[in-house]
Amino acid sequence: MDIVLCADEGYLDKAAAVMASVLCHSRHPGELRFHLLGHGITDASRTSLETWFEMLPATIHVADTQEASSGRWERLNLGRFGPAAMQRLSMEHWLPAGTRRVVYLDCDVLVLEDISTLMEIDMLQSPIAAVMNLQNGPGQRLGIPYTRYFNSGVLLIDIERWKARDVIHNAEKQLTAEPSSTWRYPDQDALNLIFPDWHPLPLRWNMQPYAYAAVEKQAVHYAEWRQEMLEAISRPAVVHFIGATKPWHSASHHPLTPLFREYLRLTPWPLTLEGPRNSWFKQVLRAPKIWRRRRQLRHSPVLSLPTNGPERDQ
Repeated sequence: MDIVLCADEGYLDKAAAVMASVLCHSRHPGELRFHLLGHGITDASRTSLETWFEMLPATIHVADTQEASSGRWERLNLGRFGPAAMQRLSMEHWLPAGTRRVVYLDCDVLVLEDISTLMEIDMLQSPIAAVMNLQNGPGQRLGIPYTRYFNSGVLLIDIERWKARDVIHNAEKQLTAEPSSTWRYPDQDALNLIFPDWHPLPLRWNMQPYAYAAVEKQAVHYAEWRQEMLEAISRPAVVHFIGATKPWHSASHHPLTPLFREYLRLTPWPLTLEGPRNSWFKQVLRAPKIWRRRRQLRHSPVLSLPTNGPERDQ
């Protein structure tokens, strides 16, 4: 079971937390093969990661992609999406021969169900499977209906069909053909244009924060998906911490922020919170909403760490 992540030095600890969540929920962790496409990762950090994996049943391959991609993205204004975020577009070049299907994961997700369940989903001969993006702005700019614009934080990929689309070169062509202001999410926008025939996954495989608001406000344009959103909220298989404020930020108020931090503590990296905390007043104002959203998981096992998986840091 091949799983791909991309990270630079600043995101390596977050990638490790994602891997820990995958391991903790896998029935067969010895079958997991992680591929980290690294950009500018130090030798010390790479050694820490590989030494950690020597104690784990899974395997990891770390590829240094910085030299191979040098100069490729400099002419584009990627904003907060640096070169590391773009490495997945060339993932097939870093995978072992014979790799047939992979799961790609962003570094701001938590996997809370056995990844083999996702691996076994019938893609109906589509090159990729994904979950629609619940905040519908990006697709409208590109002329894509909001229900047909996917979020690329969790992808199930048929590698042979991916290769047939020549993703890296088609993405470059798309991103250089229009002004940089056209692209709000460069890699995600490009993938949506390259794969209009993607296969939809259940929303619980990429549970996005907007699901809370869509259900609470009874968003009319998502009425058809209300029941599926409720299931995603109460039984998330993958939680995606979309937004500028992440669970490693002091000001994070996502209801599952404490859970991400617990998985980070299972890695060789210490939990270091970034940025200023919310004021006492904001914390009080947000407390009822956070409590209400966490309460929807009160009968779910995801709020506690499984007993299998990496040992907790002492």
